[in-house]
Amino acid sequence: MKESGTYALVIHSGVGLHLPVGKLGICNFPPGYYVYAGSALGGLSGRLRHHLESEKRLHWHIDYLLQQAQVAEIWYALGPNKIECRWNTILQNLPGAIPSIPGFGSSDCICSSHLTYFRVTPPFCVFSKRLEESKLPEAHQLNELSL
Repeated sequence: MKESGTYALVIHSGVGLHLPVGKLGICNFPPGYYVYAGSALGGLSGRLRHHLESEKRLHWHIDYLLQQAQVAEIWYALGPNKIECRWNTILQNLPGAIPSIPGFGSSDCICSSHLTYFRVTPPFCVFSKRLEESKLPEAHQLNELSL
């Protein structure tokens, strides 16, 4: 059975990027860190493998950014619930969080964007603490993977 889960990709770009992103058109990405919140109810490991592949069919908005920027960390938790929007809200309220591209990764929900920008490395320990305080069932299963 494939395990479902929620994840956050911590992505770094040392240079500013000007990229086409599907139907969003050309988007500007200043240098720094981006955190993308997603869920994979049909198999977390397969989704993460897709995101880490260098050669892939461009399917999701995040695929366009990952052509030029690198995944530095993956934060994830196993569980059957679609809670990426709750994670996204926590991410957007972390110290140093700056709203990013409107509509990015949020075409199937009411969130303004599922991509949050940080000038410096986003604070995993603060995210972890706030996730725990949220009382989400998956909070105690949070993992951090540095690449």
